[in-house]
Amino acid sequence: MAANASVMDSKTQKTVGDIMTSDLVTLKLNDTLRLADDIMNLANIRHFPVLENGRVAGLINQSDLLHASMRSLVEHRKDSLRETLGAVAVKDVMIPATVVATSTSVRDAARIMVEKNLECLLIVDGGQLVGLVTRTDMLRELANG
Repeated sequence: MAANASVMDSKTQKTVGDIMTSDLVTLKLNDTLRLADDIMNLANIRHFPVLENGRVAGLINQSDLLHASMRSLVEHRKDSLRETLGAVAVKDVMIPATVVATSTSVRDAARIMVEKNLECLLIVDGGQLVGLVTRTDMLRELANG
């Protein structure tokens, strides 16, 4: 009977496709950090997938932007932060993205995030970006689950 219960659990187990955010704002490799900062502030977004020719090239998040801003300010003390951010391309500070399929279980996605100390995962279907899942999404799922 226990074997049947585990088979049923695997069939009904939620996937990242069930909980992902699919309304994404993306950036291109040559977009500036000023654009990323403006969008983050206006739309309250913390994670941006970075695309090149429609494919995932990397990821930039709020903490990456903050670190790049601090480095740029130290290097360019005379310039304003806004001017400095306008001179730095997203590709220069983005991090490699960790990508999983929509069929990845929430449990497996959580395990990946913990093992790699990630804030978010990008979700693809057939090689195309379709969403993202954040640490907050995982905690919300756990709290509601």
